[in-house]
Amino acid sequence: MAAELALAFRHHLGDKAASTRISTYRRLPLWFSFIKEHDDAITSMRDVDTAVLRAFIASLDTKPWVKATRHGAWSCIKQLIAWLQRNRPELTHSDLDIPFNAFPRKNAETPPRAVLSRNEMERVLAAARADITASWAVFQAGCAALARLDRAAIAAEDDLARLDLDDIGVLLAIICDRFGGIVPPTRVMSKPGAKLWRLHFAMLRHGANLKVAAHLYMMPETIVPYMIAIGAQTYANAEALRLLRRDCMSEHLLLDGRVLVTWSKGRSSREQRRSFLKDKSFSVPTLIEQVLAMTAALIPHARPEDRDRLFLIDNMNSSRIVGVIPNYLVSAHVRRFVKRHDLRDDLGRPLQLSIAALRASGLTLAHERLGHDILKTQALANHATPDTTQRYVDRPLVRQAQAIAVGALQARFVEIVRGEPDAEIPEQPDVDVRRASASGFICADPMGGAAEGQRAGQLCTAWLGCFTCQNAVIPLDVEMLVRLNATRSALIDARNGMVPGRWRLLYAPKLEILERDILPRFPDTLHDAAVDRALPVLPPIE
Repeated sequence: MAAELALAFRHHLGDKAASTRISTYRRLPLWFSFIKEHDDAITSMRDVDTAVLRAFIASLDTKPWVKATRHGAWSCIKQLIAWLQRNRPELTHSDLDIPFNAFPRKNAETPPRAVLSRNEMERVLAAARADITASWAVFQAGCAALARLDRAAIAAEDDLARLDLDDIGVLLAIICDRFGGIVPPTRVMSKPGAKLWRLHFAMLRHGANLKVAAHLYMMPETIVPYMIAIGAQTYANAEALRLLRRDCMSEHLLLDGRVLVTWSKGRSSREQRRSFLKDKSFSVPTLIEQVLAMTAALIPHARPEDRDRLFLIDNMNSSRIVGVIPNYLVSAHVRRFVKRHDLRDDLGRPLQLSIAALRASGLTLAHERLGHDILKTQALANHATPDTTQRYVDRPLVRQAQAIAVGALQARFVEIVRGEPDAEIPEQPDVDVRRASASGFICADPMGGAAEGQRAGQLCTAWLGCFTCQNAVIPLDVEMLVRLNATRSALIDARNGMVPGRWRLLYAPKLEILERDILPRFPDTLHDAAVDRALPVLPPIE
């Protein structure tokens, strides 16, 4: 069986991404462990029938995993079995029927990824800009210090005692000329017989290896702010952002002054792209150019498979691997970035920031700026279908804004029906959900769906129905009494100009409750104060 699955693995996954092959390889032990526990007599794929596959699916259901994880494990095994059944049927069971859609709606139970609010995103980007400005200034200072020296004379001097190691330029020139441009490890400088102890103590005087290295190339703590700033503007997936290529920029063929940034996404066969202006100090092209300059010294020392990547680092640990920044370092330095700048969410708690959250946050905020147009947001996100985009931007605030937009269009339709075709469409009116009643008083929970015909989670749209709603909270003040008197007068006037049957069905219960239960509860002093107050003009009751 292992040989048969290895055959399918090679032919089916040979042209797939390395991450896909690794993911499938790690799921294969699940299958063999299940076979061992289920039936030791199964030795080849010919012994695997539909009942065995269904038993495997049932065993996955016993795992303490979310449905998407169980689906992923099943999908990896299913694809190899399907390849064998399609291309080498003699190796599979003659009556094998692979179950279809074993884990339906696998993403339905997955909670939406947390997104940052606009204020939180602005604070994150402000902190990233501060770090970027500081690190770029240190790197430029290192370049300027090297440019003012006679590099040839320093390289020709064998005795470090004759060189001014307190000059940062001299120290950097020694590192560039004798160590290939990267800071040597402490164990190399302190090794007996190396005669580099002067260099070691000079490094300590200048702030140790990390401080000195920042003048020459990027370190993990300096590269993460660049990743945050670029990811927030490109909306790239976290892994696609980490694996950006050094040749990801190209001049736009049609638009002068714009640069096209392209990248690959593992789950898409299409190249992702966005265009940017290059005349801004913190635009994506400017940031990428800075990263290219700050990582150029690491290219000769990087692993061959990483030399075409943008975000190269020197991790300076005992193994001294130079290459693309690994995922665990990205996560660790994002947490340090939040702690260093004391970033807080809107409730004052430490901000839960991740590179993956930048895409969902950026698309949600862009969706708002685009007037909640899902097709425009889809183009921005490079999604194949609007359904995928909808999963990113389907948030309570977005749904509320969409409800407001629909309400504005409905108001426009009513105005046209009334003969006011030239009336302007309201521009996203601000709705105070505390005063969600057309009658003017406060609702205890306007999103609770307590009124008849309303749905929980959506803003109540009841018109003059709040008198009969159990959520109504009516303050005892003169302004409220004046408005209720105006509503009573409007209901009485509507009775004289409306079909009797319609009035009795829609408005008679409201007037009865208003006169019998609500108005008598106001004290006489408020009634006396409200007598001389002018009644507000209410919309016509139809």
